[in-house]
Amino acid sequence: MKTLVINGSLKGGESHSYMVAKSFVDGVVLETGSEVEVIELGKMNINHCVGCFGCWKATPGKCVIRDDMDIIREKILESDNIVLCFPLYFFGVSSKMKTMLDRLLPFKMPYKGKHASEDDLIIMDYRYDFSDKRLILVSSCAHASSDIVYDAVTREFDMICGRGNYTKIFCPQGEVLLLDQMKPILNKYLNGVREAGREFGKNRSLSEETTRKVCGPLIPVRAVEKMMTGYWQDYPQ
Repeated sequence: MKTLVINGSLKGGESHSYMVAKSFVDGVVLETGSEVEVIELGKMNINHCVGCFGCWKATPGKCVIRDDMDIIREKILESDNIVLCFPLYFFGVSSKMKTMLDRLLPFKMPYKGKHASEDDLIIMDYRYDFSDKRLILVSSCAHASSDIVYDAVTREFDMICGRGNYTKIFCPQGEVLLLDQMKPILNKYLNGVREAGREFGKNRSLSEETTRKVCGPLIPVRAVEKMMTGYWQDYPQ
């Protein structure tokens, strides 16, 4: 088994999102012995999609732009588990991750006018058989809860993959958890994420109960509000 981690944080290995992703992957490795490769998007040369649709017309399945996306697409095709790791800043995936996602359009067949509905969100078929691959989204945010704030992210991946065809680990309260006094709570959470990785390695999915645990608030929401209000009082508004 091969597990590919694509880190979309420009903080690299110092990001809280990557810290969570690493704990999850450690659990997968403990259960399966999976090979792991990490790609740091901040170090990759990835140009923006220009909407030429050459990947559908001139060179079907291949982007006409030659850059490091050639490497990333090949790594994805070779991997069993693809972990996309990114921070949530302004209610969507991070900018580098979004640039990469746009350049994955060659994985899809041309759009032929199919109408999207809530019952059938997939309007472009995959060019390749991805049925044995598993996609895991790992993200951390500073918000008190992961409810609502990730709606734009999940909507995007529902349209790309289909509702329920990916695993979510959305960690709220990330900035608070990095405070020294929060280390015991953070360590407990990361241990839980590691166990979730073991569960995923065994079942290739997470139960609803486990998903709630790894995506749920770790301290009361009102406590986060109080701490963040105090934090920003030290800066001019």
